[in-house]
Amino acid sequence: MNRTDVLVAIAELAQTGGASEPEDAISHLAVIIDSLDLSNSGSEQVMEMLLRIAACLWNLQQERMRL
Repeated sequence: MNRTDVLVAIAELAQTGGASEPEDAISHLAVIIDSLDLSNSGSEQVMEMLLRIAACLWNLQQERMRL
């Protein structure tokens, strides 16, 4: 999938109720990060991006809990 296709798929999932809860999304990201082979070129950069996404979800979850 190219970037545009990915963004369309994300929007469609969100609109149809197929999005994960933030807690589940964080857990899924943790599984993906844990499975990365850091000896592969570029894996550390991917891990960094996934950690930033997980942190974003964490912040959104914390804000939602405060409401």
